[in-house]
Formats: sequence, C-alpha cells, structure tokens
Amino acid sequence: MSDSERSLNLAASRPRMFLALAVLILLGVLSWLTIDASAVFHVQGFTSKYVSYGPRDVEVRWFPILFLGLFAFKVVLANMRARLQAGDSR
Repeated sequence: MSDSERSLNLAASRPRMFLALAVLILLGVLSWLTIDASAVFHVQGFTSKYVSYGPRDVEVRWFPILFLGLFAFKVVLANMRARLQAGDSR
C-alpha cells in the first residue's frame, strides 16, 4: 500500500505535489516567455530616516514569477503539514 493510499488527505500525496509544482513551473515559463522584457514598472525613490532607495525600473515579467512562487511555497507547506498530520494519527 503506497503512502497516498494510506492517507485520507489528498494534500499528503507526493505525486500530486510534484504535479502541482510542475504545473506552476510550466505557467512560470509561459508567463516569462509571454511578457516582453521591455515592459517595466517604474518605482519612485523613497527616503526616510531609516530606509532610502533610489528610483528604479522593475521588469513586469517578475510579478507572475513571484506570485507563482508563493503558490509553490504554499503547495509544499500544505503537503508537509498533511504528511505530518498523517504521521501523528498513526
């Protein structure tokens, strides 16, 4: 009996986690190739007593990569949590 068959929680399945991560990687690659490198978001500089940074241009293609990376982090954490809970219940 495999690990995924023993667990009632589908989030504890490692093959499902790897499939979800593969889909997120594919979406990241497609978004990187789709968004033009010349598309930028201008961030104005900021100066305070503690923090200071100058004006800069941020490539728009990094926004979906960051967004998908946060989802990947959530998928891994949910899998780890489900596996730990499944181990505690045995």
